[in-house]
Amino acid sequence: MYVWVVLTTFLAMIAAYILPIREDTNKLVNTPVAQARLMQMVVKQKAGKQYMKENQWPYFSTQAEKKVNYTTGVITADKMANYLPHGFINNDEYTTVIYCLDEDMTTIRTGEDACRKVGSETVVKVLITYGPIPEKWQAIFAEGEGEGVTYDIKPSQDMINAFRSHFGVTEMVGYTIVEDGLIKIVNYEGTKFDVPAIIANDTEYSGYSLSNCIDDYTTCLAYMD
Repeated sequence: MYVWVVLTTFLAMIAAYILPIREDTNKLVNTPVAQARLMQMVVKQKAGKQYMKENQWPYFSTQAEKKVNYTTGVITADKMANYLPHGFINNDEYTTVIYCLDEDMTTIRTGEDACRKVGSETVVKVLITYGPIPEKWQAIFAEGEGEGVTYDIKPSQDMINAFRSHFGVTEMVGYTIVEDGLIKIVNYEGTKFDVPAIIANDTEYSGYSLSNCIDDYTTCLAYMD
């Protein structure tokens, strides 16, 4: 019996040296890790949606009044705490902001009733979470030649795979680009979604705008509903 154990161990050692490494080994390891980092943004966005849901009718106020218990601004850590999964550490590199806008999405509504719909008026509610792409998950692309070369930072393929495995093609989540003077979110399929300029450039209610993030990191991750 002992001989068979030794022989089996010896054959296993030989196989470890002879058998080829799977070509997708890095993908099997790196994509789940990228997903874990991505979830730091995603969980905050989903917690923000739940916070908004539970602080408006029918969970808050009455059907007649339909008041809401939030307004334009950052969802602070203390407000978000009850909506995060148990044990989740709130990553403050990602900012989650509620914006209540007019119908044309050119004016930010503020004040206690900023997000409350009264009569026939239209209130557009936007929730956005954004922050830097972790350095490990960045890919740098060079465009042009010689002195005219420019460098662009985008998510690595592992991060793109993480997006692909978690989101549908119509969700406004991905990385940012600046195109024709507008900030856009590009998803894993290459579909572009405009971020209203008044949101992208706001620092009064966000404290740190999406534009600030792009200025600091060239491109950022963003998730908008």
